[in-house]
Formats: sequence, structure tokens, C-alpha cells
Amino acid sequence: MITIQSDAYLSVAVPVSPVEVVRIAGKIASGLGLDEPAMDILVTHDLAMRDLNKHFLDMEGPTNVLGFPDSDEQGTDSLGQLVINVDAVKRESYLYGQDPYSYLVRLMVHGMLHLAGHEHGEIMSAMAEKLESLINQ
Repeated sequence: MITIQSDAYLSVAVPVSPVEVVRIAGKIASGLGLDEPAMDILVTHDLAMRDLNKHFLDMEGPTNVLGFPDSDEQGTDSLGQLVINVDAVKRESYLYGQDPYSYLVRLMVHGMLHLAGHEHGEIMSAMAEKLESLINQ
């Protein structure tokens, strides 16, 4: 089951509803071979993301996406928690010349690949490209 919580106004930054975010996450999970994943999504803003980034990674300032993998070693399809910063989606989509929806998908794919255990590199990049095209078609 994929759940979503929000302390930021998603539709102000990205023309998408929370239900659509859950649908996107489900498609990404399916593309990763996870049929019924358990996952929490938190949609937040710069200030909260700054605090999370400092507390958990000892990094200054807000970031665009954070992932907290599930520590459950029971072999379940639980991915953990994905945290998305809508202020960063709005700001960075403009900087990278992408529409906010496509950039949101990009960040979700990136974060979920990390939650699924993938590290940066050629394999992750190829998987991200494939998953993004699956969602954006």
C-alpha cells in the first residue's frame, strides 16, 4: 500500500493531485518488479526538507528528494519513505528546462531507485531513463 502525506501545497508547484502521485509511485514500483509495495510518500517544502537534510544527512540547506529505506529485512516489498520537496520541484524544473510534472516524475524515479537499493552509475541511469519514459508516455 502506498500512502501519501502532505504539509505543502502540491498543486501550487506541480499540476498534480496526491492521488496522481500515488499512481505514479505505483507505476514506478511496477517497473521495478514490485507488485504491491508498501511505501510512504511525504510531500513537503524547503523549510521541512532543510531540517530533515540536516538531521539525517548532516547537510546544510534543503534538497529535492530524500529516501529512507525500510529497515525491515523480512523480504517484503516495503520500500520505506520517499520525501519530495515541492519548492525544489518548482524551482529546479525551471532551472533544468523541464515541465514540473516531468521533473516530479524524475525525482520520484530517482528516489525510488535508491529505496530499491540502486546506487548512482550507468545501470541506475539506464533504469531511470526507462522508468521515466514509462510514466511520461
